[in-house]
Amino acid sequence: MVFLHCFVFLYHLKARLSHIGFNRKAFPFLNLFLNMKKIISIGLNIVFWTICACVIFMIFSPVNREVEIVDGIETVTIEYDTMAIYGSSIGILIKMILYYFNVCFLSRFIDQKAFGKYIIFLLLSTSVAFLVDYLKFGFIYGFNFFMFETFLVNIWLYIFFVGTSFVHLMVLRWQKEEALKQRLKEDRLAAELKLLKSQINPHFLFNALNNMLSIAEKHQQTEVSSSIAQLSEMLRFLLYATGDDLISVEKEVHFIESYIQLNRLRFDEKDPIDIRFTVDPTVLDKTIAPTVFIPLVENAFKHGISIYEPSFIHISLHLEASELIFECRNSIVAKSKNDTFTKEDSGVGLQNVKRRLAILYPNKHSLTIKEEQNTYEVILKLNT
Repeated sequence: MVFLHCFVFLYHLKARLSHIGFNRKAFPFLNLFLNMKKIISIGLNIVFWTICACVIFMIFSPVNREVEIVDGIETVTIEYDTMAIYGSSIGILIKMILYYFNVCFLSRFIDQKAFGKYIIFLLLSTSVAFLVDYLKFGFIYGFNFFMFETFLVNIWLYIFFVGTSFVHLMVLRWQKEEALKQRLKEDRLAAELKLLKSQINPHFLFNALNNMLSIAEKHQQTEVSSSIAQLSEMLRFLLYATGDDLISVEKEVHFIESYIQLNRLRFDEKDPIDIRFTVDPTVLDKTIAPTVFIPLVENAFKHGISIYEPSFIHISLHLEASELIFECRNSIVAKSKNDTFTKEDSGVGLQNVKRRLAILYPNKHSLTIKEEQNTYEVILKLNT
């Protein structure tokens, strides 16, 4: 049973590493260990059958045990019956064939939910194996030879090996089902994450196009070329950088700065708007999932800026211990009747952020949202 426990341990280790985002390329030796599962399985099976063979030889093969004491030194001599050794070897071979016949071939009936056929064929194959095993004694010792004790022990051995093979079969079946569930879960999360990214990017492009439209109407297209250059740079980031699992914080910061600069083109210096973005230089060499912060910044610009009344957006990014902390505070301004954003639209971005964080940083993040008086604050902490 030891090898069955080892199988279960290896499976849980592999599943756990996958769950926490284990990068196989970063740990080649551990990856090699996980890929050696088949070799380890064969080795454990060999150990199992070696132990069983030793026990069976000890039960059936010895025919005489003599103890001699000379000058206080005890000497134990055990005589083995050669024919009994041959018979035990053949018996072990028959039991091995029955064992793996059950595990490898009869298991298909369980996969097909044909439990009746499985029981019938298992009983039939066990009976045939037992009969062949019993006839072996006739060819070795003669068909008139019969020992009830040996017959009874052999019955219990067949019950043991058939039962153990059934447990082995169930464990392998459970592993197969769990591996399938894990693959489906990973595929589902990957597809969902891809969908969330596809929802975020077009949403951002829609906002950027609206900004360009505002610039064209307000400045008679004099600054359209500048905004298009900013947008081109940002599109390049979205097309190439977001395909990676992790990017440097420096790239994310540069993208946010470009987004802020693009939005500044909408306003005049005389507009009562205060926009600040402060970054602790120590965070730039850290790595994060791409476009984690930009929906929060986008949300702040969407709901926190007005050219008709004093408004502000204060963004900061710094490091505390091993936590990367992103803070965004903005004023809350009333929306005009001509505003294209609705209340339903405003919740989509934050819901996507929460879901992405749950997938990318399970149990490794905290998102705090505070709304009081005319101020809205978001604090995101990532354990990097």
